[in-house]
Amino acid sequence: MRAQVLVLLAAGSLAAACSTPAPTEAPASTAPAAAEHTYLLERVDDAAVVQLYADGFSSLPLEQKTLIWHLSQAALAGRDIYIDQKHHDALAMRGVLEQIVAHPDGVDPATLAEVQRYTKLFWINNGPYNNLTARKFVLTCTPEALAAAARTAAAGGATFATQDGEPLDALLARLQPMFFDPAVDPIVTNKTPGPGKDILLSSANNLYSGVAMDDLAGFTEQCGLNSRLVKRDGRLVEEVYRVDGRYGRQIAEIVRHLEAARDVAPAPTAKALDALIAFYRTGAQADRENATSPGCRTRIRPWTRSTGSSRSTWTRAASRAAGRPWCYVNQGRRAASRRSAPTRSGSRITCRGRRSTASRTSRASWPTPSTS
Repeated sequence: MRAQVLVLLAAGSLAAACSTPAPTEAPASTAPAAAEHTYLLERVDDAAVVQLYADGFSSLPLEQKTLIWHLSQAALAGRDIYIDQKHHDALAMRGVLEQIVAHPDGVDPATLAEVQRYTKLFWINNGPYNNLTARKFVLTCTPEALAAAARTAAAGGATFATQDGEPLDALLARLQPMFFDPAVDPIVTNKTPGPGKDILLSSANNLYSGVAMDDLAGFTEQCGLNSRLVKRDGRLVEEVYRVDGRYGRQIAEIVRHLEAARDVAPAPTAKALDALIAFYRTGAQADRENATSPGCRTRIRPWTRSTGSSRSTWTRAASRAAGRPWCYVNQGRRAASRRSAPTRSGSRITCRGRRSTASRTSRASWPTPSTS
């Protein structure tokens, strides 16, 4: 399923970014007929896991297949950036969950079933917050049951990434409020924290650290759309997203695949990829503007944030090349970005989450994708 979803997402980018003509006589596709496709795989609480297909992919020229593959790998390389931006403990939480799921032998069946349910929701939502409501969801087992499951998994070969060599029990104790307490960091961005409370300090996202609204008075950001703002030794510091900056390892991997994609891309797409690569290397405002200029007329976009009036509402531009591909339904040309988990009114399919796509009926309408 995962490969089929990735192929579909990357194939969507090809429709917008590639101008290479299809071969005159394409070989017959070996994909099953649409009537034979299985779409609904399972339901997890209010989400339905749906398998999507890229019919005709096998008929594409090798260069287009190669381009699609590298763009999909660039997308995967940027996934952890988005998860980390949701909450500073999100990646550590995922590490605990995936180690238990991967080493289930001997784990109490009821606890394992609950950990699996929660892990699937974590994957679908790219973190412990619902994509539609931005509210935190929690485990329904006890902290003691989770700890017992983790110890059993460790005895079976699981390896838990701890902070500064802390023991497993200390790791679980540190993460316990996020796993179990709905009142701790309950929402990604808290726009109405209540009287006397600060919007930034009351928000769970990892886009600020130790920064309050009052700290922003008189401060001018140099990289307002691609940095994390932290308070360090009493002053504000921008941690810029770039190859040698914050998320440097992930961004370097994105760049590696974008460079490989550029080598097989048609000229307009190669130009856009060059501009995007330059921006990922420098993080500079001028390179960001160049990457999003009308001269780069594709749907490939860099990581950005929309701060709004309070500077606390964060988004990332639709980016097929770097971490948030678009989904296509029924091979149509209308699409939407994963950021807002959009749906088509009355449709069963929406593009959400990690390793899967989920469906949800909603009154929300699909925006027309921009080509500028």
